[in-house]
Amino acid sequence: MRITLWGFAMARQVQMSFDYNACFKEIYYSLYSNSNASRAESIVSDVSKILLFKLLSEQDKSINIENCSGKSIMAHLAQVLHERYSKSEKFHLSDDNINDVLRALTLINLSSAPSHIIGDAFQSIIGARIRGDKGQFFTPKELVECMVSIIQPRSDEFIIDPACGTGGFLSESISQMRGDGSTYRLIGIDKDRDMSDMALATTKIISGDHTRIYNDNSLEILKEKSTLHNLVGQADVVLTNPPFGAKIGVTDESILRLYEFGYNWTYSASDKKWYRLNTLVKNQAPQMLFLELCVRLLKDGGRMAIVLPEGMFGNKSLGYIWEYLREHGRVFAMIDCPRNTFQPSTDTKTNVLFFEKGKPFSEDVFVAVAKQCGHDKRGRTTTQSNEPWPNDFKAISDSFRSKEKGMWKTVKLEGAYFVPRYLVGKLEYKGKDNYISIGELIKRGHLIKKSSKEIGSEAYGTGDIPFIRTSDINNFEISADPTNSVSEDVYAQYAAQQNLEVGDILFIADGRYRIGKTAIITPYNIKCLIQSHIEILSLRASAPFTPYEFLYCLNSDEVQEQIRDMVFIQSTLGTLGSRINEVAVPIPVRTPEWDEKIHAFQKNIETRAECLFNLRETEHSFDL
Repeated sequence: MRITLWGFAMARQVQMSFDYNACFKEIYYSLYSNSNASRAESIVSDVSKILLFKLLSEQDKSINIENCSGKSIMAHLAQVLHERYSKSEKFHLSDDNINDVLRALTLINLSSAPSHIIGDAFQSIIGARIRGDKGQFFTPKELVECMVSIIQPRSDEFIIDPACGTGGFLSESISQMRGDGSTYRLIGIDKDRDMSDMALATTKIISGDHTRIYNDNSLEILKEKSTLHNLVGQADVVLTNPPFGAKIGVTDESILRLYEFGYNWTYSASDKKWYRLNTLVKNQAPQMLFLELCVRLLKDGGRMAIVLPEGMFGNKSLGYIWEYLREHGRVFAMIDCPRNTFQPSTDTKTNVLFFEKGKPFSEDVFVAVAKQCGHDKRGRTTTQSNEPWPNDFKAISDSFRSKEKGMWKTVKLEGAYFVPRYLVGKLEYKGKDNYISIGELIKRGHLIKKSSKEIGSEAYGTGDIPFIRTSDINNFEISADPTNSVSEDVYAQYAAQQNLEVGDILFIADGRYRIGKTAIITPYNIKCLIQSHIEILSLRASAPFTPYEFLYCLNSDEVQEQIRDMVFIQSTLGTLGSRINEVAVPIPVRTPEWDEKIHAFQKNIETRAECLFNLRETEHSFDL
């Protein structure tokens, strides 16, 4: 290992600009393969301490970094950072490992390194390696830069990140404030010791003594005896991506009772208002409490940018969140993030909320929708043609600072749903005469939604009658070989309820990625049962479409785009729900060209359905 790391550093001495990312990755992989510390968190925590020691040696030339021991390094750290480290703390790495790392860092001058590059390099080795089992997922650099750019922190402002992780928001704030004075006041807090060690290393390298990092539970700040209680109501800016997830819910009553969101709430339909009850919830998702904490950390006029799971924007039962925000200030902007923003670490869909405390509430809110985030779902940052992966976040932040705000739309923050792309999509087809919504078709008696039903897994495999699930719908047709089939008895129990007819449209309304896919019932596939995630849409003779025209229009690019805007992601599962009624479908103008197109469309589907039926019948008649 020693030869590998030293050789690596020397090989890069000839480069015009030092490759920090590659150097840090080499250090990590060498330690992972050759040291006794195989846990990613332990390795990165120890490297954090070594970085801090290296920084101290650059500032104090009397410190000798040759042939160091873990014990001597901890003694130096405890002397300078006594509030954080003690002499008794131990390294996971051996002394030989420690000296190998110091040799690999010989060519790096941390004191003069570019402001953000150490943090970027450090995060490049940890992002995909430290698991998110505590709800911690590192915010991609592209999104961090965008959020900080929109908030525009100034050097005379007090900035807090109560879930700082490795300090990405703090580091980027410093980077963007460079040249605007030098009176930075930044505080980062993280409950995880390893995370806070990393944040301490990266921010101290970048900002010196202008940043304070605390290893503490931020949710306890509201306790009057907390050492950080004096932060309440003091922040000019809060920038954060809190831990989120139902599996790490807060159950400690001593914490829950500190928060409005630690209690149950109820909605009064007569008052059209939410009321807080006096009973505590049994379990509250941490992001809920962090949102309230961030609001309470702000002073009047303070600004916040926070990453939140989409479920908080599109769940009617959480309407009290938005009422709380209305009472304490104004939401001035929101960004809809691509689903792959935090992939490959997690599939959780997120959005960003921008808030200003103490300002009069306004229903008018700026909203932007990012479709690309600088990497694909596997984390690759370049395309197959070796071009940088598109990054809408950069264009969105640049647009926000311009007078035109080209990528931003002004929407009304009203109703029950606040998912950004949904609010933008509602503007597009509102009041268009040549469109009719599915809800309006139902209201006029042109369409009936029939119910499907889950039959229970115990019925699977009991016979040969197809039970159609979302995975069985492809290319406008039902699979000839579905995953599950049921018996005649099960079919007889449910067939009358769903009442399928030739020409009925099957529309996937819930699931992960297939929402909006459709199929049509033909004489050849009518004998089947339908899963509850699939809506059955049955046109009446009075409808302004034939079934095949309706199927064709539902699959047009404009309608599919609408559907994507209306799908809300709860955790990792998508749902369209009652918003299917809002889908606006273009009413066809019947021309010879249109009639010819639909005739060919219908003929292809019916011919294929007949062929699939005949193949299935042939398969069942094989007799050797």
